[in-house]
Amino acid sequence: MPLIKLSRINKGGEIVVNSDHVLFVEIESRATTVHMTDNLLFSVEESPASIVEKIEAAHTARIANAIQPNGPTANAQ
Repeated sequence: MPLIKLSRINKGGEIVVNSDHVLFVEIESRATTVHMTDNLLFSVEESPASIVEKIEAAHTARIANAIQPNGPTANAQ
């Protein structure tokens, strides 16, 4: 569940979203819209390329840090 921080246009301020819930990102007349699960939409300042880079960096960091899922088999050998 990598989290990414984005800057909202319409409400101002930053939001933190779970990158696993991002369905797709589109640009419409200079505004970037992030479409998420449960029909959530956010207009953000970041470009689509910037959002993709943030998601890739978060997933790469998880792999690099070898984060294991929690559960009964997580520590089993």
